[in-house]
Amino acid sequence: MTDLYGILGLTPRATANEIKSAYRRLARKHHPDVSASPDSAARFVRINRAYQVLSDPQRRAAYDSGQYFNAQRTFYASRQAEVVAMQRHFDRIVDEWLARERQETAARSHAVLIVVPLFLSAFYVMVSKPTIIEESRLIGRVVILALALYGLVYLVKNLAMVLSRYTYHIPDHLTSVFREQELPSDKSISRRAGLFFLVCGYLVSIGLGYVVSKFVPGRYGAALSFSTLLGALVYPPIAVLIIGSIRRIGALLDRS
Repeated sequence: MTDLYGILGLTPRATANEIKSAYRRLARKHHPDVSASPDSAARFVRINRAYQVLSDPQRRAAYDSGQYFNAQRTFYASRQAEVVAMQRHFDRIVDEWLARERQETAARSHAVLIVVPLFLSAFYVMVSKPTIIEESRLIGRVVILALALYGLVYLVKNLAMVLSRYTYHIPDHLTSVFREQELPSDKSISRRAGLFFLVCGYLVSIGLGYVVSKFVPGRYGAALSFSTLLGALVYPPIAVLIIGSIRRIGALLDRS
């Protein structure tokens, strides 16, 4: 019987997280489009086959008991049918792997383009101390505040998506019955830790911007004012909204 654990470089005691990490590392290393090895396609198929079995609790249990491959041997009527089926299986594996990679890349890009503009814009506002709100007329102020409110809704909505994608949440009344191994395998930090990071990152960006502004000559070194603090609340959501709109327009252009 093929040693699926050995293919992934693991032992039968490997956890779900270890199996997933080993699969990602080996799949990237031996992907036919990346590896120059002549047997990369065959190794890639074996790696994916091992992962598909070991990542499924039922199939993993059947494999550990020796039942999985006994059932596989009787499935195909001939060697030729098995070869055709394996080729189709390989094509499907490659398509699924590429689709997962695209989805994960898009998700990471989405998170970065939400969080980074938020922090950078807060930092820039504290350094430059813009006076756009003060110098604008009533209509201009209304437009800025309307954009800020819309941007805030957009920011909160997208931060919620990022947190739900990368953090886990366990209700307080259930915390005592959850053990460490029962935490979601695809999410490494808690919802509270994610929120703490966002709040601290925002405050640190404001603090660093204020400190840097003290070393910048001219208007930038002016004392902290209410207008600057208001700008630190108003402008970052607008910046995130602008970056998100540019990203959406770029995605639409790629599809057309």
